[in-house]
Amino acid sequence: MRSPGLSFIIRAAKRIEVSSLPPSDDFLRSFAASLPASYRSNFEVTAIAAHARVARERESAPANIGAFTSSRVPGAAICVVADDRPGLLATISAALVLCGLDVIEAEAYTRRVKGQHDEAVDIFWVRHEDPADHRLGLAHEEILQLCQTLIGLIEGKLDRRKADPSTRPQQTPAAKETVVRFIEGQDGTFATLEVETFDRSGLLLALSQALFSQRVQIVGSQVKTRGNRVFDRFHIVELDNKPISPARRLEIQVAILSAIDPVPDDAEAISAQA
Repeated sequence: MRSPGLSFIIRAAKRIEVSSLPPSDDFLRSFAASLPASYRSNFEVTAIAAHARVARERESAPANIGAFTSSRVPGAAICVVADDRPGLLATISAALVLCGLDVIEAEAYTRRVKGQHDEAVDIFWVRHEDPADHRLGLAHEEILQLCQTLIGLIEGKLDRRKADPSTRPQQTPAAKETVVRFIEGQDGTFATLEVETFDRSGLLLALSQALFSQRVQIVGSQVKTRGNRVFDRFHIVELDNKPISPARRLEIQVAILSAIDPVPDDAEAISAQA
């Protein structure tokens, strides 16, 4: 898919019906230009325009969430915009768990504007956790509740321990059914962590919390669910933006494996695929 032109994005934004005033043409141009080319190639012009509105309407709030139309996967498509910070993906994942939502697919991007704090533009396709709830969409009230929950977690007004995956019933996969490895990039660095395992409720929260506990920064991610399997990629660096060293890669792999398949305290060793 070719990246849409900025003029097309502006015209698309003006066709979306919302109660608030639309963002200016200058803001739409700035929004599209401040995100990676991969973002612009992954989304249609109407989706980009909808995301821009979510960012514009956030103003000084800690976060904002809005729905948009997407036929990529069956599920509700939402855009989450917030100041980028270490642990943000874990915080968003905790909010989703607290609101009874599972992640089908997700992509995380960083919007960089000179002289301003980096802004996370994270896209999720979600479904209701309850198997009896077959609605594919989210009601406006549910989106508001999710946004309020996320803001409460960011501001420390809600107890995120209620979403702790260790307190939730789960089926742990066999070690042979899980792959955790670092992939070499075109620049020769191993900055992409790939995780393949069986899906379960709260898995993204468990993985993102494990990465946060390892004090690494997630600069991008892709989350995909195919049947009962998940295929996740996390692009990570140290908090000082330095690449992940070989020794640290092993520590991170062990932490991720432990989050997927917790082991007894007296376990002698855990092996990770290099």
